[in-house]
Amino acid sequence: MRPNEMKEYVAVYRKATDSYGGGRHLVLADMRGLRPLEPESANLFSEVIGHGRKNGCVMCAHVSDSTIARLQTARVASEASPNDDITVDCVSLEEAQSQLAKARVRLSLTNEGHAAAGR
Repeated sequence: MRPNEMKEYVAVYRKATDSYGGGRHLVLADMRGLRPLEPESANLFSEVIGHGRKNGCVMCAHVSDSTIARLQTARVASEASPNDDITVDCVSLEEAQSQLAKARVRLSLTNEGHAAAGR
């Protein structure tokens, strides 16, 4: 993603995060097809991840088909949240949905929240 594309994504992600009004929520990050980010895009991505973490995100299930993009995303997430214990790397969309379903039950989110999807 070039910086202008990332700015558009950030606006959508922020709006989705803010729609929870600071309430606890889960995120399904479907990053299949994402290539390594340019430095400016990575900085924007880090900022929006930090925004989500500060505003109620309690779990983020990542699905990626690129090892390099997965590693970069893990680094960016750890910069946004140094003790990152809410990111779960998944090998498929089905696994991500299963992990989120388990988290909904474990965190008692069955009635208050839904997964926000970002791609």
